[in-house]
Amino acid sequence: MSVSGSELPGAITWARIEDDFFVASRDGEFLGFIDVEATGGYAVCDQYSRPIGHFAELDAAMTALRDAPRTAAETAVPDTTGADQHAR
Repeated sequence: MSVSGSELPGAITWARIEDDFFVASRDGEFLGFIDVEATGGYAVCDQYSRPIGHFAELDAAMTALRDAPRTAAETAVPDTTGADQHAR
């Protein structure tokens, strides 16, 4: 296993678990993983194993995982119906 990252707070740490499997974390929180496909491409999934996308280059896969939303609030669709409004 190899690990790379910065000592700066909030920086992503990448761990190469096997030749074809990378995981990312930030400040101890698991962010997701990258799996090298048989075709040589990179499949990226978030911390809940939800697919983010497929990429030809590892750098693009890492960027996609870095930029992916992290919380339910970030991925939630806003309620535009007004159903969450309290009657006054």
